[in-house]
Amino acid sequence: MRKIQVVWLAALLCGHPTAHGKDAGWQWYNDPVRLPDTKAPEKPAQVRQEPDIMDKLATLQAATKRALYEAILYPGTDNFVKYFRLQNYWTQQAGLFSMSAKKAMLEYPELDYNLQYSHYNGTVRNQLATDQAQQRQAISQMAEHYGIMFFYRGQEPIDGQLAQVINSFRETYRLSVIPVSVDGVINPMLPDTRVDQGQAQQLGIRFFPAMMLVDPKKGTVRPLSYGFITQDDLAKQFLNVSQDFKPNF
Repeated sequence: MRKIQVVWLAALLCGHPTAHGKDAGWQWYNDPVRLPDTKAPEKPAQVRQEPDIMDKLATLQAATKRALYEAILYPGTDNFVKYFRLQNYWTQQAGLFSMSAKKAMLEYPELDYNLQYSHYNGTVRNQLATDQAQQRQAISQMAEHYGIMFFYRGQEPIDGQLAQVINSFRETYRLSVIPVSVDGVINPMLPDTRVDQGQAQQLGIRFFPAMMLVDPKKGTVRPLSYGFITQDDLAKQFLNVSQDFKPNF
């Protein structure tokens, strides 16, 4: 009996009897043990960000400047080639920018300055004629509302030179101008001059020669020009004042 028990015990320890019925509960004992996953979680892939455009520009500018200084301080083929390649890059970009501007003018013609003010030499005469017509119109319209007074110093050469311009200007544009001498000396080219009786001080004029626009109905005064001015520039000044210095570009 003892021998049978030993044999049975050895078979139990060394063998692998098939489980049946209620003995099937022993199957878990032979299942592989599942260890916890100790693998570290994968890090998300880092997305490489493009540098800010201003940082990129600053970096390129600094690199070009540094290359230039190195080529100057340490002359040599390698340093010059390094600088020249960077310089060629800027030249190439400038060319691309210029061509993109030409293309943009075709797609957006309202941005083309040449449509309003041609930069070609062949159109200069027509453009000048247009400008002069606008100036004449401005002078004529302002003369309907303003009286023009020219305050000058009879003893000053520059004021006398401006008197020549005033004479020619009012003859060209048939403009009425009242000359006023602030020092009591009358210029021979302006025989219709009146001597200042305090008008300059009353109008607040402190710089001479001066041309003023006086509105007799409203009692207002506005300056037209101070100092010497050519006839062409004076005509342009009339246009600028009439348009309140509206830019033409």
